[in-house]
Amino acid sequence: MLETHAASRAQLVRTAAEVGIEVCIQGPLRQSIVSLIPRTGCDAALVGMDDADGTEIPLAPKIDCPLVLCSEHAGPSTVIAARKIGAMAFLLKPIRPEQVMPTLALATSLFREAQFLRRALAERKLIERAKGEVMERRGLTEEAAFRWLRQRAMDTRSRIADVARAVLTAPDEPRAQSG
Repeated sequence: MLETHAASRAQLVRTAAEVGIEVCIQGPLRQSIVSLIPRTGCDAALVGMDDADGTEIPLAPKIDCPLVLCSEHAGPSTVIAARKIGAMAFLLKPIRPEQVMPTLALATSLFREAQFLRRALAERKLIERAKGEVMERRGLTEEAAFRWLRQRAMDTRSRIADVARAVLTAPDEPRAQSG
């Protein structure tokens, strides 16, 4: 619960308590408070922001949990602020208790989907690099190198990304002779 205004922060904490949410951290939107969030393992962060000044404090990716922006304003500048901080959902103040759980559920779902997509993209890049390495080391075509990676994953009952990681961290082996 990050909110610069004490009265608004107290209201957010009360509302969260009404719906059974445990508040791990509460304080003003300051870097010193933001830095505590990763250490607590919070499931979500409610960020109260009624002016764009808070967007100067980097939140995502430092906070590795869903962010929900809480604001009195719903104009374009607030939407831009929400995007800047990496918010996955938005609550308009005054926040009604019945809004909190569905909003957190949506934010959590979107956050997990984004995590999955980031991980998939990173793994795809890893596989592409490993495929290039296999092509170079074994003198294979791109298609054959991918088949090799896939077969190795099946043989070892591993994920193809894990095989790719192993290929990239393995010591260099002799290159295939062209000729």
